[in-house]
Amino acid sequence: MEIFNNIFCLSKPDLTSGNPNSDSLKERPVMSVAAYDHYVTRFPHVRIRKGGGQGCPALLNYDQLRTDIKQRVFEKYGDVKQYSRRNRLQELIEPDHQASKYFSEFLFDDDTNIKHDRQVEYNANATILNAIGKYFTELKGRNKRLSKKTSGIWDLISDATNAIDSSRYPHTLPTHPLRLHDKYKHYMEHGYFHLIHKGNQNANAKKVNDAVERLVISLFCQQNLPFGSWVYDDYLQFLAGSLQIVDKATGLIYDREDFFDQKRGTYIIISRSTVWNIINNPANAMIINKFRNNRIDYETKMTPMNHRHSPLFSLSKITMDDRDLPRKTSDDKWVHTYMAFDVTSQVVLSCVYSLNKPDHEMIWNCFRQMYRNANEHGLMWPGEVEVENHLMKELTAELNAMFLHVTFCQPGSPQSKRAEHFIHFKKYHVEKRKQKGVGRFFQKGAYKTLKAGKGEMYEQEHIPLETLIAEDQAINMEYNHSLHPNQKLYPGKTRWQVLVENMNPDLGRPQKHKLFRYLGLRTETSIRNNDFATVMYEKYVIDTLGNISRLRPHNYSVEAYYVPDLDSNIGEVYLYQGETFITKATKSERYNEAKMERTDNDERIRTNQAKRKSHFFKVAGQGIQEKITRKLDISKPDPGLIENIVPEMLVVPEAKSVDFYQELEDDTRYFTSEEYLSKSRREF
Repeated sequence: MEIFNNIFCLSKPDLTSGNPNSDSLKERPVMSVAAYDHYVTRFPHVRIRKGGGQGCPALLNYDQLRTDIKQRVFEKYGDVKQYSRRNRLQELIEPDHQASKYFSEFLFDDDTNIKHDRQVEYNANATILNAIGKYFTELKGRNKRLSKKTSGIWDLISDATNAIDSSRYPHTLPTHPLRLHDKYKHYMEHGYFHLIHKGNQNANAKKVNDAVERLVISLFCQQNLPFGSWVYDDYLQFLAGSLQIVDKATGLIYDREDFFDQKRGTYIIISRSTVWNIINNPANAMIINKFRNNRIDYETKMTPMNHRHSPLFSLSKITMDDRDLPRKTSDDKWVHTYMAFDVTSQVVLSCVYSLNKPDHEMIWNCFRQMYRNANEHGLMWPGEVEVENHLMKELTAELNAMFLHVTFCQPGSPQSKRAEHFIHFKKYHVEKRKQKGVGRFFQKGAYKTLKAGKGEMYEQEHIPLETLIAEDQAINMEYNHSLHPNQKLYPGKTRWQVLVENMNPDLGRPQKHKLFRYLGLRTETSIRNNDFATVMYEKYVIDTLGNISRLRPHNYSVEAYYVPDLDSNIGEVYLYQGETFITKATKSERYNEAKMERTDNDERIRTNQAKRKSHFFKVAGQGIQEKITRKLDISKPDPGLIENIVPEMLVVPEAKSVDFYQELEDDTRYFTSEEYLSKSRREF
């Protein structure tokens, strides 16, 4: 029952709830659900609100119901018209959060707080008195506009206060207008303190001051992590003068006179419960746990979380992390892995294994495998990578060159690192179905595994390294090709389908000449015959002859970067000279020199090589025509034109003749134009 748009309404649960088989009229429903549906279908104007969702039921206009239904409502609920009477004072009631805080933090002399039921009572009194102030202003303004007297206002306020729903607002305000007026007047003068009953020792009530609270928290946050009882003892010994407390940071000695209550003429004595209340106050616990808990627990349980949703497109962001396989090898060693996931599809893009702890070489192997998968399946290159701070910080420059965005996460922070979520899901939703011994011995329930040597039912078996890697690769394949967890967004799609079908259109294919510079293997070689370079005992011919102009003068030495495939074959290399990219080189092919044994493939290779050689001669011929003049005539100029050709004074280096080493003071001589032209070319 409620007032909706100033209309008294009954909800669908009001009419249909109850036990139809009960003998009591009050327990039976007013009508069945079927009768309700039939009724609102025949008389749709009766329904004021269709309803929908939790807490929003359908509403029917009570005044437009049939007479027999109203009679059945009266039999079940009694006179429901009392709910329709509008109480303006109750409409003005608003929650007072300051009152709730005041009564919950209030402490008496014996360090006890106000009981919960009393707090509810005082809070209700405060909220209603606040509403009375607003209601009084309204009534006074209305009477003034109507030129009425204000003598009967408190009678109206008292009637409205007595009509408030006491089950919703359990107040204890006076019922008589004069007493209610006095209560309101004293409340406006003294505030919340006036509402505390005199029998609750409010005359002697006090609150712990800031100095006491600060000292208790500081004592509790010492490096030895003391117990609360120790803090209580230290505080009392400090007040007794048998213990001296010094702030090491400032050298300040705490003065116990600062904890002396001048009004009572005694020191502020607190109880053990007060110490407990101070250190367990949520506002204090927030800062105390910063010093008493480790970083991971503090960030996981105390700090605010980042509320995010996954990207809409795959490969917009990838996340990387390391983990240990849950089972050991035959020689009792853990297998370490480093993995890369796509955030949107949750696909494992790459996974590498090692018996050594993760290092930079393992990271680069992970990147190489991710490149191989992207190249093999025609995937875009990711735009952002999320990595751990402690392991990847030294590779910041390389990561910024390979990805548009780089995000560093603190280690062991599963709230922010997506890879932690995916590893957990893969472990307990896929691996646990296929393997035994998956879990942790200190966990509970299905996440717990038995630890060897503690009297368990079995001892965890040790498995050969090759078998562990093969089984984990099979698990990754099954994980990638299983249904995506978000079937509402991707109905019937596997993780791999989500990856392939939803790639970010703003991304590009892997730029190999840039990526190989960082994730590829490196070797030094040189370009020979303007044609090829030798890498790992194989010849690789350059793709573009014109790119050799990027080489330094008289320097054909280059660095070759390459990424072998899974069979250790190198299909292409990228040549650099320092920071300058020179060209791409592909593996050279050979053809059978015996004509009668040549195949079509041999003929294709021979034709391509002939074209390369023809192209070389063409480029060389064009260069000769553009840059070389073959016929030059060199002779002495006409002496009469000397002044028009050569400046009056030239500075030229002295010829290194026999006298050169004797004239060490100055190796430069000055000549006039005539002297210069008279010198033989051999001297200069």
